[in-house]
Amino acid sequence: MKKRILSMALCLAMIAGVCTACGPSESASSGSTASGTGQTSSGEEKDFEGTITINTQAGPGADAAWQAVADAYMEKHPDVEVVIDLKPTDSYAEWIQNMFGTENPTADIVNINLAGSSANDKSINYMEYADQISPYSGKKWTEQFNYEMQTRDLAKGEWNNLSLDSVQVMWFYNKDLFEKAGAEVPTTWDELVATCEKLYEAGIQPLSVPGDFNSFWAMQMGWLAQVYADQTTRSMLEVYRAHEGDYNYDPDVDGAFKLDISDPFNDDPWKVNQNPVRAYKAIVDGDYDPASEGMKTVWTNFAKIFPKYAGGDAFFGTTDGVPLFYQSKAAMYIDTGSRLVSFKLDMDKLAAGEQIMAGNGEDEITGVKKFEMGTFNMPSMEGPGIEAPARTVEVATGFFGAVKKDKEHDAMVVDFLMYFSSTEGQSLYLNTGLENGMTVQGPSLVNDVQLPDEYAQLFENLEFVGNTQKGYGQMMARGAPGDVQNSLREWYDYSQQFLNGKITVDEWAAKHKENVMKYLDDSLAAAKISRTDLDNPQNEPTGK
Repeated sequence: MKKRILSMALCLAMIAGVCTACGPSESASSGSTASGTGQTSSGEEKDFEGTITINTQAGPGADAAWQAVADAYMEKHPDVEVVIDLKPTDSYAEWIQNMFGTENPTADIVNINLAGSSANDKSINYMEYADQISPYSGKKWTEQFNYEMQTRDLAKGEWNNLSLDSVQVMWFYNKDLFEKAGAEVPTTWDELVATCEKLYEAGIQPLSVPGDFNSFWAMQMGWLAQVYADQTTRSMLEVYRAHEGDYNYDPDVDGAFKLDISDPFNDDPWKVNQNPVRAYKAIVDGDYDPASEGMKTVWTNFAKIFPKYAGGDAFFGTTDGVPLFYQSKAAMYIDTGSRLVSFKLDMDKLAAGEQIMAGNGEDEITGVKKFEMGTFNMPSMEGPGIEAPARTVEVATGFFGAVKKDKEHDAMVVDFLMYFSSTEGQSLYLNTGLENGMTVQGPSLVNDVQLPDEYAQLFENLEFVGNTQKGYGQMMARGAPGDVQNSLREWYDYSQQFLNGKITVDEWAAKHKENVMKYLDDSLAAAKISRTDLDNPQNEPTGK
């Protein structure tokens, strides 16, 4: 059977902005013991000897969390030393790329999503260990956590990052302000508009959403652009999914696939393969239109909200939407699930008379009064070209990769990760981290992890509603696919013009199509797909 493919590029691109998805899948080995792993199929603990160095990103509570796991592991393995040496977040990408560029990297466990191409062929392929029995659960390693949500390249049989946390983008609202205005929680975009008007008439700014360039491409507005473009393109999966004879076609999977655009999980990567060459070919051939009626509907609906209900003229200059929301000067905000935890912590600080700091960590947010906060999922749009209910951005996060060295050392590092990803190890990590100021993004993907009640209840009403970033349906939402910066900048400029009423939606659509086609070659190059590859979409792309 050919292995299936999950497009990592699309998932990873937005994760950076989000902070920033997937039954059982084939594993690389079905034998009882992986060659050179030092791990038996029975899950017997092996006496390892050596040093494991953890060089992930620093952050509140991270040192304490990792140290707790390290101490517990070293107690089980007295001949192993686990060294915690976390690196500053702001310089981490440069550090990890330089580290992978050295002849003998000293690091072992890293946040590999920021390594880029520098990590090619230099990280441990977890697929080689996927079938191994973990001594910390007595089960296959991949049965300890939600393996479905892991980002893998199954076409190449590669899995090089372990993600144990989940993140989901949602709407937050001030229940007190909603009650004051008599506003209802919306389920459709038209209802959202009506809710905004109700709040606006009551003298309350409905939304606190930043409208600067960074927000547009990588954060709130970028998330919305992708979510609602996805509503217009769900049926395109029939065009760009793997066809019979394609390099990544799996007859057992793709031969049985039936499109159901009403099912938000229909395009899960174990249900259907997507061929990126066919996706790009559809753009070139005109089958995938950046100026579709659906896209016009999306942006017509955006203009009903922005900028009027998000601060008016101040919208485009706003870089941080939190202060107004915290000050009860705005009723709604868009963020990831981590806001549930940070809001609780901030309210605890308020009660204790401590300062609440803005996102830059330098400016105090003054005038904050405690209020009750609620959440709701993305309201679905309706109208011409809208095909399916709205989903959101929801992915697994963490991206713990490991530097490949010799087989014995690799086996030791993987054994540590088996403990780290067990119920015991992850509970220890999260609970210690939370006690020391760490924030979690959403429910743990590790089985049976018990969080303190005060945190567990924050996530009890969250449900997975489907991820827009599982494929190519929203690839033109923000200009040329692949976050081409020049394209993103132009998209921001003409989108600002439209929302300011300076151009019509038809003019916006024309500029959008022109933008996509103008930078398509840059996008193809980033995806390592050539124009020649488009002539033979059934073949694996060569980039030549």
